[in-house]
Amino acid sequence: MILPRLRLAIEAAGPWAPAFFLVLAVAAGGLRSPETWLLFGAVFLPWAALSIRGLAGAGLTAPLLFFFWVAVAALFSPGPLVSLGASSRYAVFGLLFFYAASSEEGDKRWLAAVYGLGLAAAAVFILQRIMGQYLTGLIGANPNYSTVFCAAGFPAAVLALSGTEEKKEKFLYSALALLLAAGIAAAASRGAALAAFLSAAAGLGFARRWKWLAGLFAAGLAAAAFLPASGLEILFKFHDPRAFARPRLWGAALDAAAASPLLGWGPGRFGEIFEAFKFPYFDGLSFYGHSTLHAHSEILNLAAEAGFPAAALFLLTAGAALYRGGREKFPLKLCALAAFIQGGADMIFYSGAAALLFWGSLGFSAGGAPAVGAAAPRGGAAVPVGGKLIAALCALCFFGLALGPVAGLFSARQEFISSAYREASLARNPALDLALARSAALESPKDVFAAAVEGGAFAAVGDAAGAEAAFGRALSLEPGFAGARLGLAVVYAASGRGGEACAELAILGRAPAAVPADPYGRGLVRFDRRAAEKLEKELCRKKKNGAATASRRMTR
Repeated sequence: MILPRLRLAIEAAGPWAPAFFLVLAVAAGGLRSPETWLLFGAVFLPWAALSIRGLAGAGLTAPLLFFFWVAVAALFSPGPLVSLGASSRYAVFGLLFFYAASSEEGDKRWLAAVYGLGLAAAAVFILQRIMGQYLTGLIGANPNYSTVFCAAGFPAAVLALSGTEEKKEKFLYSALALLLAAGIAAAASRGAALAAFLSAAAGLGFARRWKWLAGLFAAGLAAAAFLPASGLEILFKFHDPRAFARPRLWGAALDAAAASPLLGWGPGRFGEIFEAFKFPYFDGLSFYGHSTLHAHSEILNLAAEAGFPAAALFLLTAGAALYRGGREKFPLKLCALAAFIQGGADMIFYSGAAALLFWGSLGFSAGGAPAVGAAAPRGGAAVPVGGKLIAALCALCFFGLALGPVAGLFSARQEFISSAYREASLARNPALDLALARSAALESPKDVFAAAVEGGAFAAVGDAAGAEAAFGRALSLEPGFAGARLGLAVVYAASGRGGEACAELAILGRAPAAVPADPYGRGLVRFDRRAAEKLEKELCRKKKNGAATASRRMTR
């Protein structure tokens, strides 16, 4: 009796359910951690199991292939627990997409939720800008997670404004569009501004509202012309050189994808992948102190994590869904298009809420018949799926989401490594220390601290050549790494190369005394000053008889 009543209640709330889940995702911190994803899944997946009747309709083969490919990439991932958790999040996107694509109602509620969240984000940005606070928006510390809701709502509001004749609606949509644009301007998000402008222009162009399109371009030019110089600096982030390193980040993502083109390196693992493929970026002290969790482009992120086929299927999915539906779906298409454009240049899809915005809008825009005057896409016959199979899929998805918080607890490899480190520390086993250090350095070739530990381990077993190579590799990556330079000086001194050791100590003596604020920088400048002074006194200062001494000891 309980299950039928629950199903009736879910059906009654059906039109509002997707909008509710979108708001819930934003309220849950934007779904940026395994724990919040698990809580969200505990609410979403039971609803999906009771509500979804099938997984595809005519012309929607590409999404099925896309989600299947991501699942396969997770199974063959070098880090399967992390990747299975990430692929389960994609499964949630797929369930929402197919529900929305087959839903005959709910699209207006979904659009209302997008408008509401966009207005809330805009209000927060404007208030933070007025109060001089650090810009964060509604979700986390990255404002782009929130600006996507402004960017998604803006073109839909402009399209509605251009098509209505009622004064009340004109006023409401005018105010909505202006507030959303003000939110984007306050956030100074280049990606959101570009996405909002291009998607609004596309909507007006396809609707053949040429006067409105000309007005949009005129408004854009006027805003650029009257924007003060300080505003241009904020918008284009001239004060932040890292903002212009994004093409190099995309290049690193392409390098990673090219190294594993078929199935990638595993969904959810780009942060780890980047450590092996990242590029040098000098900030005044360090070259490799930067890191990222996402490629700042969903397409390239998918290519690196799940291979080039996943990226191609993602593009086909977006194209097929935007192609379907009639003119009444234009507002939803523009929401999806704006999220797609911004996701091509910003890391918005790291937030599950932003990804749900895209997949839900895409699903609703794919519902109904193909666009007027267009032939129906070939292939993609309906794939009926029974309720029991959907329920089983939801159960597997929940299990995958649960892997996220516990991935580190039940990793056999991690437990083995931890046990090896404990054994090495208790037994004082230099050979085991060296094996562990070499393993860590090979896994993270751009990690200078791992290279320095490897150099110390080589020194402990008396391998001067290995120690010199490891410390030299660390310094080739980070010339300002004081600890590695001291280690190299010790190796030179123990090898009887006093002149080279003194040269390294002289460089070390010229190091600035200021301590950087970031942990990576502090790690680079930290070294044993007493040991360096003692070695310099013993090795490089002339004694009364004019001779110099050199220590033959090799220390770690």
